[in-house]
Amino acid sequence: MPKSTFYRLADEKRQRLIVAAYNEFSRAPFADASISNIIKEAGIPRGSFYQYFEDKSDVFFYLLDLIRQSANVWLKDALSANHGDLFATMHEVVERLVETITTGPYHAFYGNLFMYMDFHSADKMAREGTGPVMPPHGPKKGEFASFLLENVDRDRLRVKADDDLRVLIHQLFGMLMQSIGHYFNQLASGAQLSSDELKRRLDQQLDWLQFGVGETKEEKQ
Repeated sequence: MPKSTFYRLADEKRQRLIVAAYNEFSRAPFADASISNIIKEAGIPRGSFYQYFEDKSDVFFYLLDLIRQSANVWLKDALSANHGDLFATMHEVVERLVETITTGPYHAFYGNLFMYMDFHSADKMAREGTGPVMPPHGPKKGEFASFLLENVDRDRLRVKADDDLRVLIHQLFGMLMQSIGHYFNQLASGAQLSSDELKRRLDQQLDWLQFGVGETKEEKQ
């Protein structure tokens, strides 16, 4: 996370550095991104960068933390607006998530993140919370997970125990993460996939998880 000197910067200078970092990690995956390009765009000396961040990974994970913080706000708002209905909330999350990662100003950042994520970045995302880039193991014990455990309406689910609800959340976020990663990899291979197709696929998987995929005896007759 940033050093205290970063937070003492003027808002304009701090925002310029953040935008420069987003642009660099959008241009190239983490391994190929360059601090030199970040400081050049931000208009700061190299020495100043190290007064604000330890290294390249420090600024990268700070960007992920900004995403997590913003996402937690609108995820909580969505759950409250849907009166604790977890699946209605997730469908709303899908709508906003797809828009953010496919047409938002940093869609290339998300593409690089999902296609080139390594174990270290995935583990850190999982430990620190969730965001539009959902952690591969879902949220663990923490502020956001506690909010879900306290506010999801379990009368709408066959899941009652805290541990079982955590497993369900794990499945939901893991499913979203896997599908989004597949989407970006398909695009990289030359496939023509629209954001509407991604949304349709995610909504379909949510319905499968909520209602099941097996036919009942009545449906077979």
